[in-house]
Amino acid sequence: MIKISKEGESEKLKVDIYVPLDACACEWDKFMNRVFVELTPYIKYIDYDTKNLNSEQARQLNLRNKCIVIDGKSIFTSSFNLKKELPKLLKTKGLI
Repeated sequence: MIKISKEGESEKLKVDIYVPLDACACEWDKFMNRVFVELTPYIKYIDYDTKNLNSEQARQLNLRNKCIVIDGKSIFTSSFNLKKELPKLLKTKGLI
């Protein structure tokens, strides 16, 4: 069951995946694969976007390495940490 906000938009966990999009995909493809292994079981509760690590938005968040940013607050640099915390974040938000 997906929660629906008052405005009619689904309330999903916002996941931004920051990788150096202007570099060769060989630099970040394994990271993306590991991230999606962890996201896939919960994909219906997640709104994800891939963003450039070399962007102004990444600089404002002080991001220097490939990482996952959840709801603009929680930053994970490894899929292992994401695997551990993702179910907790989804429960906190009332999605599972």
